[in-house]
Amino acid sequence: MNQYFIRIASVLVVMAIMVACNIYTFIPIYGNIASSLSIAQSEVVIAGSSFIFFYACGLLTFANSADRVGKKEILVWGMFASAVSTGLVGIAGDFWSLFFTRGIQGFCLGSFAPVAFAYTYDLFSGRKRTLLLAFINSGFLFAGILGQLLSEGITRYSNWTIVFFFFAVVYTSLFLMGKQTLPATSIRSVSVKHQVNTIYKLLLRKELLYCYGIVFTLLASFVAYYDSLTRYLSGDSNLLFLLRAVGLIGVSLSLFTGRLLEAIGAYKTLFIGVTISITSVLIALIYVHLSEPFLIVLSSVLFVSAISLLIPTVITLIGDMSGEDRSQALSLYSFILLGGTSIAPLIIMQLTYVQSLFLLLGCFLFHGWMGGLLYVERGRWKMGE
Repeated sequence: MNQYFIRIASVLVVMAIMVACNIYTFIPIYGNIASSLSIAQSEVVIAGSSFIFFYACGLLTFANSADRVGKKEILVWGMFASAVSTGLVGIAGDFWSLFFTRGIQGFCLGSFAPVAFAYTYDLFSGRKRTLLLAFINSGFLFAGILGQLLSEGITRYSNWTIVFFFFAVVYTSLFLMGKQTLPATSIRSVSVKHQVNTIYKLLLRKELLYCYGIVFTLLASFVAYYDSLTRYLSGDSNLLFLLRAVGLIGVSLSLFTGRLLEAIGAYKTLFIGVTISITSVLIALIYVHLSEPFLIVLSSVLFVSAISLLIPTVITLIGDMSGEDRSQALSLYSFILLGGTSIAPLIIMQLTYVQSLFLLLGCFLFHGWMGGLLYVERGRWKMGE
């Protein structure tokens, strides 16, 4: 593996981890922010959802402008804008300033994901491309746990505002590293009308709608699981910290998803992921009655493992089905993924922990149903009908 690849891959993977961390930073510190700003915890949840919604808007906006502006430029200057907007979150003094600064931060951070995927396709081919895409996806999943650990850890020993000042410094460093390290790629002229027409055609394809049905509740399930667990175990911070830490074990499974896809195919991998996710929720329900810590630790590891399998598998299915329109299909994937995630905290805050688990169970059964429809009609997708 040459130094050129390692240098670029290292910068992109670190960017992926640090960008995605901010999707999850609010989850462990809702109470700290609420008490600091003298607002209701529900208002902090709403402010957090503004981040996800505008992040989704940023994903779609920057994905469609990358070819015209240049992918390196969007990645690098997007990181600089993220540094500024993240620092602004740290000086928010009331609900509205928190709502708007968090939303601006989300929009700026949306400059990374779909552009990084397309940038990887431009720079590398074959094994290097596959490997880098796997690492970036693993970085996103790793951030789901790391973001919560960093947020909780920094707040425990200082103040919640320091979390965002810390990330502002990180994004500034990544801006400088990216400007120095990342090579420029070619710019091509693509009309907005053509891009809109492509997205419209993609949404008319039944097989992609099945995939997007899974996508809408996929990351939302991850947020719902840890959000509801945080409230349920609010009196046991040590157990919560342990649950997030051991969840990293499950993330490691995403590194082997590529081999699993090659060995048994996307559909079987999808069903394995769904089976593991249902098992994890059932174990969590047993924990509610037995209160045995080992059970909820096992549930956490299995849950993260399931998401680690499902996300790369769905990306593979969408990429294979969309052909030449892969870039637009994946930007739409990112938008729908985060659109569902923005709704999750608003719904979960109205439910008890047990009700949340039954909702998650319903989501994973829905994933199994969509996967079944894809499998039954798979011959049609291959023929492009």
